[in-house]
Amino acid sequence: MVALLVAWLGWVVVRQLRRGTPAVRVAALAAVGCTAYSADTSWRFAADYLDMAGTAERAAMFGAAELSLFATALMARQNLNGPNAAPGVPGILVWVITGVQIIPAYAESGPVGGTVRAFVGPVMAAMLWHLAMGIELRHRTPDASSNGFGALLVRELRERLLSRLGIAERHRDAAQITRDRATVQAVALAARLAEIGPRRREKPGGRRIARRLSVAVARASIGTNPDQRRKLLDQLAARRNAVSLATIALASPWADTAPDPAASALAGQVRDQMANATANVRRYPRPLFTELPSANTRTENGRSAGGSPTKLGTSEALAAIERGWADGLTVRETARRATRAPSYVHSVFVRLDRERGPRPVNARC
Repeated sequence: MVALLVAWLGWVVVRQLRRGTPAVRVAALAAVGCTAYSADTSWRFAADYLDMAGTAERAAMFGAAELSLFATALMARQNLNGPNAAPGVPGILVWVITGVQIIPAYAESGPVGGTVRAFVGPVMAAMLWHLAMGIELRHRTPDASSNGFGALLVRELRERLLSRLGIAERHRDAAQITRDRATVQAVALAARLAEIGPRRREKPGGRRIARRLSVAVARASIGTNPDQRRKLLDQLAARRNAVSLATIALASPWADTAPDPAASALAGQVRDQMANATANVRRYPRPLFTELPSANTRTENGRSAGGSPTKLGTSEALAAIERGWADGLTVRETARRATRAPSYVHSVFVRLDRERGPRPVNARC
């Protein structure tokens, strides 16, 4: 039964990976072999601990976990080759099934044999499936990386460990790493020595800090390496003047100090166009604009050149209103001659009627 399962899994893998690279094919076939190794453990565990005595029952039920592991691995491979480049939930289920399959291995063979069965069986099967999918992804897209939970967790832990060890920066040899660490230590000791007073420097604690500082300076090669000396002085200056950060004058981030390049270019074009238009206007001869009559120029009839009467002065307007009242003219005619509003002329007529009596002739208001 196990041989039939291995043959069927091998046939499925060959069909699925017939276009893959040799490394992917070999890893997938090895994963099939480890899955079959785990299937043998499940076959024995079904009879000894699950009370499956019948061959037909064992044949129908023993390979459920192995088939599930194989199916979830194929689904994870499909998701990994998708647009998200992440195994997703099937990738997590592969490791969950692997953890459950370890239990039958220890139950059947004890601590020593169970470790061998668990490692060669479900653990190696899951690892080989994972490696096969990673090799296939990098072969198709060399710059791609898995975005699964496990891959992200491993990358984050690796970066944090390298940062903790002080070797996160690449392209540095061991001597340069040692010099950089000694420079950082020298900066810390120099800043600490500057904080204590001159009296405390003469005490045993101050002398011990001074000795450690001299050792760190020598280890950092400050005297023979100009670049290292510059790093030391820059870091020390920044640390000793860190307090001034609290009172340093900074520009407000809400003020738009940088002009918009597009708006500045548009304003420049408008200014150039206005300057050209002004220059073109000034090229014409001045008589073209002086031949027109002035708006306030009076004609012989006392009218302006535009055809409308020129407004009289205050005394002239009052005299015209009094003449209109004496001649018995209407309010509108008197208002037209006096170039005043009819309401104003009417008020003057009322005052004249009150002072001088009725108008000498019949007049219509």
